[in-house]
Amino acid sequence: MRNHARFAVGSLATAALAFAPLTAMAAPAGSETTGGSDVVTLDLYNLTDIHGHIEAVPGKAEGTYKEAGLAAASCYFKQAKKANPNSQLTLLGDNIGASPFTSGSDNDNPTIAALNEMEVFASTIGNHEFDKGVPALKDRFAGKNGFTQIKFDYLGANVEGLKELGSYKIWTSPSGVKVAFIGAIEDDVATKLAPGTVDMLKFNKPVPIINSLATKLKAEKKADVVIAMFDNDVERSYPLMGKDVDGIMGGDTHKPYFDFNMVKANDGHTITATASGSFTDNMSNLQIKFDKATGKVVESKAIKIDATTLVGCGEDPAVKAIVDKAVAKAKEAKAKVVTEGTGNFYRGIQTTTKDGKVTVGENRGTESTLGSLIGDAMKGAFKDLDGKPIDIGIINAGGIRADLEPKDGKVTVGDIFAFMPFSNEVGYVKMTGAQFTTLLEQQWKTLGKDSSRPMLKLGLSSNVKYTYDPTKPMGERITSVLIDNMPIDPAKVYSVGSVTFLLAGGDSFDVLKDPSIAKTLTTVSNPLALDREWMESYLKANPKVQPRTVTQSTGITFEPTVKGTDVEATVALRGLSFTHEGEFMPKEVTIKLGDASAKVAVNNTLEDANAANENAVITADGVGFTEPVMLQTKAVCTAPAGGTVHLPLTVTAPDGTEIVSAAAGLGMDAMCPAAPKADDKNKGGQNDQSGTDDQQKKDDQPNKDDQSGTKDQKSQHGNNPGDKPNTNANGKPNTGSMPMTGVDAASASLAMLVLLGLGGAAISVRKARK
Repeated sequence: MRNHARFAVGSLATAALAFAPLTAMAAPAGSETTGGSDVVTLDLYNLTDIHGHIEAVPGKAEGTYKEAGLAAASCYFKQAKKANPNSQLTLLGDNIGASPFTSGSDNDNPTIAALNEMEVFASTIGNHEFDKGVPALKDRFAGKNGFTQIKFDYLGANVEGLKELGSYKIWTSPSGVKVAFIGAIEDDVATKLAPGTVDMLKFNKPVPIINSLATKLKAEKKADVVIAMFDNDVERSYPLMGKDVDGIMGGDTHKPYFDFNMVKANDGHTITATASGSFTDNMSNLQIKFDKATGKVVESKAIKIDATTLVGCGEDPAVKAIVDKAVAKAKEAKAKVVTEGTGNFYRGIQTTTKDGKVTVGENRGTESTLGSLIGDAMKGAFKDLDGKPIDIGIINAGGIRADLEPKDGKVTVGDIFAFMPFSNEVGYVKMTGAQFTTLLEQQWKTLGKDSSRPMLKLGLSSNVKYTYDPTKPMGERITSVLIDNMPIDPAKVYSVGSVTFLLAGGDSFDVLKDPSIAKTLTTVSNPLALDREWMESYLKANPKVQPRTVTQSTGITFEPTVKGTDVEATVALRGLSFTHEGEFMPKEVTIKLGDASAKVAVNNTLEDANAANENAVITADGVGFTEPVMLQTKAVCTAPAGGTVHLPLTVTAPDGTEIVSAAAGLGMDAMCPAAPKADDKNKGGQNDQSGTDDQQKKDDQPNKDDQSGTKDQKSQHGNNPGDKPNTNANGKPNTGSMPMTGVDAASASLAMLVLLGLGGAAISVRKARK
């Protein structure tokens, strides 16, 4: 019988909330002390974002593993608990959903069955637990309608409307120290699910509830130690924890965290924060040393146990039996070969380095070859109901859950299921070019409101290319879009194909919820129904498909100035590269403006100290950036008097492949001088020439009325508190930008510079990323 007591969540400032615990009493045992002291060591093991990865996965080096699997993880925890009875195991949510074929093809029943055998104390609710809907989750709790029953407790203190969830659970360790685990999830759950999935639930702001509960539990002497089990990015969450929270376990972003040991939260108190990563790549031990005499935590740290170490323990026989049965059941269907000769396709990644050891995490804010492949499939695998081709294919980065690395070039059913495990339907919508541009703008997210990531990059079909300026405000960053190498027509209606989750506005792509688009959503279910089935058909039709040789979205910050006929422009680039060895990662590119060109080094770092916040580069603007470079040329007018000459801005790869072509329309227009007036022609001698000495002296003086960047303009457009500094991925300020110079009367008569596609301001003012 599940003893879940829930509370009505309201305003914490106006209502006293009654929080009821889920209590588990451990068998009496002696205190684990050292040398007769009263300091108890609590080993609080945790896993996050398992996503049905129940099998061990070997690493590239012999004898190593990149995923331990649940049998090994269970073995390690149970052995550790024998060594120190003051040990406990918790999960941080997303235990199921987006799972590999072995578990996903059986409704994730094998994962639940395995976790039931692992002595899990409690789990936070994750957004993926809702993937099949709230009724299916309720069936899992009840163990009916074909679902294996969940036999451990799920927590969600800030969730209303699901009585099966508890708020917290208290563990009295053998030493007598009482530990309260408070479970909560970020309140952006609805944005990560198909629209309408959780409309019957309410997700309240989690941080105030966690902090209030922690204070209450300690004040009432119900807990000596409080641990927040918060399904959110740890780096963003730990500073928000209140003084009564002693440690925090996190998840959701699949990024491991083991460096936040006894750090200061915003209120000044000390806390340790950790996240294991995902897919059993690591297990984390949030180790707490508690002094029973003083009632204080005296030390805490996060200990990383990697997959290879976990596998070294062996396998828990009970869990192994469950995994083996699932593997055998899925084997035949999983191994069916779909096609041969296909290349390797990857998701985006980021890295962190500590003590010389590199840790790899996913990166949904950069372009990926696998996202591009799926984008092509969403365009080319099916047609609309009138038999017409789809114009544009798109896919959300969060829908791609594994890399595609065909063994000997053979793609199997299991391979496709691994990277497209959600069993989405596919379809299309009709939208204008202007609305599609808005869709591209909505890739950048407001942290804490739209997403736990600063960007969710769309995979696009190969006929789409676009440029953006990352220094502009959100909603104004897209500077050009090409469809089939032609500028997008804002008024034209395009058909856009994808999975129905995205087409309905999932992942906070809210423009797709516009009634004018939503009413056109059409599902394509004949002759195939699911996304992975259509992907299979696309690969059969294109068996030798290989990754793209160049990226299709490029960040360009462009700052021009003019002195007389001399043109100068500062150019900086972002998002030039993919992220895996063997993919397009140029060491240099060539930037050209008119006749001026420069070869510029590309920094392909995968590390970014700001990856999880609003100052992110590689997780918000893509991998592969350049430092600003100055280009100098002359505005030479060959056009008729009063006409214009275009100076295109282009970017090319070392082999000459165009990254940004002249078709994008970026660059400058030089306005040529008007024809001389008739009375001027009648003036002879030196008076018949432009630029007399007197005139030149006058022109050499700044034209105060015509200067860009006046005090009024600066007060309107200058940096404001909270504006994002213009930094590169290493966190250093970009240099080389030229201050704008007033355009004097003579130069104004020779050339007026107009920015095309990159704004229209004479000065480029960097705006903060909101």
